[in-house]
Formats: sequence, C-alpha cells, structure tokens
Amino acid sequence: KTRDECQNMYKLFGLPRVSGLRLTPHLPGPMFGPMLLTPMLLTPMLMVLPESAAAQSPDADLLDSFVAFYPMHEMARLRYIAVDDPANPVRVRINQFQHGRRLLDHRARVVTAPNNDTIYSSARLDLRNGPVMIEIPRIPNRYYSLQFMNAYTENIALPGSRTHGEGPMNIAVVGPGWSGTVPPHSQRIDSDTNDLWLLGRVLVDGVEDLPNVAAIQSAMKITAPASEYPGLRTVPVKDPGPEQFLAVINDMLARNPAQGEMQHKQQSAAKLGIIPGAMTSWNDLPEAQRMRWQTQWPLLWNELRRLRSATPGIGRHPSGWEFPPPGVGRWGTNLGLRAAVALRGIAALDSEEVLYLNALADSAGQRLDGNARYRIRIPAGGVPVNAFWSITMYEVMPDGRYFFVENPIGRYSVGDRTKGLVKNADGTIDLWLQAEAPGEADRLANWLPVPRSGFRMSLRAYLPKPELVAGKVALPVIERLGP
Repeated sequence: KTRDECQNMYKLFGLPRVSGLRLTPHLPGPMFGPMLLTPMLLTPMLMVLPESAAAQSPDADLLDSFVAFYPMHEMARLRYIAVDDPANPVRVRINQFQHGRRLLDHRARVVTAPNNDTIYSSARLDLRNGPVMIEIPRIPNRYYSLQFMNAYTENIALPGSRTHGEGPMNIAVVGPGWSGTVPPHSQRIDSDTNDLWLLGRVLVDGVEDLPNVAAIQSAMKITAPASEYPGLRTVPVKDPGPEQFLAVINDMLARNPAQGEMQHKQQSAAKLGIIPGAMTSWNDLPEAQRMRWQTQWPLLWNELRRLRSATPGIGRHPSGWEFPPPGVGRWGTNLGLRAAVALRGIAALDSEEVLYLNALADSAGQRLDGNARYRIRIPAGGVPVNAFWSITMYEVMPDGRYFFVENPIGRYSVGDRTKGLVKNADGTIDLWLQAEAPGEADRLANWLPVPRSGFRMSLRAYLPKPELVAGKVALPVIERLGP
C-alpha cells in the first residue's frame, strides 16, 4: 500500500476441490441465431488434472480455514484504511459517512473496475455499544441502494429504491444479542456481527447532476451511542504473512463472535491458531504447525487466486458476456465463492439488485484486443431493467487490474442515459468500439473508445428484470469487425 493509495482510497471509491479434479467453465464456440442464455451453455466442465498438480495443493484443513476467514481479513484491512490509517488524510471516524463527490475518470488508479454511474457514500459501523440509526432522505426519480455487509462480506440487507421506493427511510441497525425496541416507524436490520460496512450508491446523471447528488448525501445521517469505539489491535496489510493473518482474524473474532457455521469453522481451526482474542496464538502453536503455515502459505494464496479465476458457476454466453454464479452477495455455505469475490471484487451486490456481465472475449471466443474493431448491437428497447444499464470499457493492466481508458472525448461507458446516441431504423443501437475515432458522424456519436491493448467490458444491469436474469432475452452481441 502506498501513501497515494491511502490518500485517494475514499476520494476515489470509492471450486470447491475434488481430489484430482477442478471445475473449469466451459467456453462454447461461436454459434448462430438468437443469443439466448441457456443452462446448458453455462454448465461447467470437470477436467482431470495431472497428479503432479494435485500434489501441489495445500493441506485440506489449512485451505478450508484460510478460505473461510480470508474475507474477514479483507474487511478488516479496508476498515483500517477507512478509519484508522494515519497515512489516509481523508479517513473518517467510526459510524460516520464519507461521501464521494465526483465522477471517476482514467486517472482513478486505486479501485479496480470502477463505475461512473453512481456516487458512493460509505461508513464503517460498530454496533458493540448499541444500535446505530441511519436516516435517508426522500430520493425521488433516482436509483439508490444501501448495502449492509457483515464482517464476512455477506449482504445482510439491501434497502433502496427497489424495496422502499423514493423513501424516506429510518433504519435501526442492531448487533448480535441486542434486545430492545427500536424507534417507531423505523426499519430494523439485525446483524450477526458488530462490525459492518455500509456502502450507499446514488445514481448520478453526468457531471451537471453532481450538486443534486451532493444535496442528497448531505441529508444522510448516522446517529450512534456516544461511547468509545476501540479500533483494531493489529494493522492488517494487503499481503500478510501467516502470523499477521492469524492475529487479524483473532482480533476480528473477538469483536465479532462467530455464529452458526463460522463458529464450527473457528472451533475446527483452533488447533491451527484461530482463537478469538488470541493475539499471540502464533507463538503458542507447536513448531510443526507453524512450519505448515509457513511452507504452505504460497500454496494457499495460489488456491485462492485459482478460485478467483475459475469460480464454479460462472458461464460464458456465446454473445461474449460472462454471467456471474448464483449466490453472489448471499453466500450461504458457498465459502469458496465468497473468498473468490472478496479477492476479485469485494462489495458485490445481489443479482436481483445488479446483474454484472463481463467480457474479455468476443462472440467467437477471441480475446478482446484494441488493435481490432468491434460492434455491439443493443436490441431495440435496450437491456431489460427497472432502473438503468451501462457498458463500461476497461484497459487490462499487467497486474490484472482494470481501469478506465484515456480518450479524447472523455467517454468511459455508454448506457441508456448516454445523450446523443444514434439509433438504427429498427430501434437498435450500434456501438462502435475502436481506438481511433470513426470517420462517419453517426458512428462517432456511438463511439466507445478502446485502448491499443487488451481490454475488458462490464455490462451492469441495475434492477434487472426476471427475464434477463433467467436468460430469456437476446443479449448485445460483441462482434469483431477486423483490424
């Protein structure tokens, strides 16, 4: 973590394994006819790995514990940056909003795969001293959502325009074991952990709309008991060693006593040093256990990265778009998926709130490359949503992160709110993807600039209609036109 990352973090905002087997998504080849999502096309294949590959896998008990508790470590790390890190000049106190005030552009280089559809309002909540009250003003004619994530990244509640219309809302967030009565006319949200991340999103319709969103943000309020809120007793870092990892997890478990399945996970992992409040458990471990952690630590990270890149359930549609696996945001017992998403893109919304479709290849399965030209034809009527949709362009960086592409027209995405798009006679819209500006006026109006390198796109469908989630509609096809 660099000082610049600290300074900009909140300004910017923002397989399961079977022995010898691994789940790998099936990538169907080019197909003709309507591009409809079918279960068959999204069914993963089982591929047998060589015995040598299986021999490089870490011990099952270490892997199970690491995957189960990694998301908690990531939540702790982001909390520390937001609230406690002295190198972060825009850090805020616990139980206080920090509002984003501007749209991101190609200079935003901290948060991977950002969006410029919404403005964020973020707060770290601490419920150890009692309920926290959230007041949200009336927000008419505009999408908004409030994502409440527990210490394991589970979305425990998602109130917003989908559930409460234009509002206003008064919310009482209560911690585990709290008994009492919340104020009248308040929505009660029960959390199973004391530490929460509240991430609000409000739709912004271009730079000229920013003052309107800022006024909405200024009317958001958090009221918490006046008391001390001790921070973390150790400093989480992006790439910890096993000793530091255990200290952070044990600190978080003391603040957030495990329940249900996670309690069973913790009890099973006690022999590995995962013990609530035991900040020096590493020193108390037998030498053989410490050696296992140290020698297998790289293997654990390799497995986590493999989960990220080959998450079971993800399917590639022949139009070029990849669909997310079921259960994103509401993980249940799918702890592998939870850990993979915590690594690749934490704070994912439920699919009923936003359907994230990503593309790294065209409809023929060929990698997207800025030295070629592409067309995306949007069906008449657009993408079926109850809020809005957008397609965002990202340059693929050498380290695997994704950022906006610098371009002469300052366009990083297009969607149903993009002004000046030219429609075809049948109501469809052709988007032209290329590095150089098109010569024709109509194509220039529909130009989405690409880098002269590999790129990725994300189609975000906010409040997707059931037929889109079920794959019963035609999708925009990513068609390669040539160099």
